[in-house]
Amino acid sequence: MGTTNSWDLNQLMSTQKSYKTSQSAQARAQQIKATIRKLKQKIQKLERSGEVAPPNCHIILYQTKQNQKIYWYYKLQAAEPIFPMARDPHKKSKYLYLGKAGSEAHINAVETMTRRSLIDELERVIHSLQESYFALCFGGETEPDPSYYTEGLKND
Repeated sequence: MGTTNSWDLNQLMSTQKSYKTSQSAQARAQQIKATIRKLKQKIQKLERSGEVAPPNCHIILYQTKQNQKIYWYYKLQAAEPIFPMARDPHKKSKYLYLGKAGSEAHINAVETMTRRSLIDELERVIHSLQESYFALCFGGETEPDPSYYTEGLKND
């Protein structure tokens, strides 16, 4: 029952031995920096591949009623007014209307949101790696456990 999932449990278990390392802190820091560079390149590639939706946007489904019928449409919703209004481009709206499911605008919005989601996730991973890098380089990996120091403490 093999799987093609890149995060296969068997694969993860087979790399358990890699958790212990004899590599120097400097070598591991270089690996972290190299991984961060690769992830940033992936972000740049995504940005070059097409439009990216603005941050904090979501595609939502809504309905309207007209002539005793219900119609379903999609719109891109932002946290703040950022989209030019159709009637007055100088004014901004929180919504960008996309039309019906499968319309060109709807599909384009799905693609831009996909790129946004991938970029956001890569940025979270980069942030985590940056924290690891700083901990490795500046915070040290080990520190004394204060519970072992009992000087000056009263014995109850």
